[in-house]
Amino acid sequence: MSFLYINKQAVMHSIQELETQQVNLNIPTYLLNDIDEITEKYKVDRSEVLIEAAKSYVASIVEQDAHERLYKAFQEVRQMREGKTPKTSARSLLDEL
Repeated sequence: MSFLYINKQAVMHSIQELETQQVNLNIPTYLLNDIDEITEKYKVDRSEVLIEAAKSYVASIVEQDAHERLYKAFQEVRQMREGKTPKTSARSLLDEL
């Protein structure tokens, strides 16, 4: 079973999502050399290194997006408290959904 950790919570994937696909990508020589050093040192293949790097990158983007949404929510609450925007009720928020 493969897990992607987002905000310290594991996200499980279906069997179909775990199937692999071959991709062709261009990587700068210096970066490929760094990857090859890691593969030799830790006895893993390039695919494992690239998969782990992609997982880490995706998780960081998801976390960054969550922080941005939270920051925006705090800004909206602050503006409501300062009277710059009208306060909304829980009912009106539910109606929007």
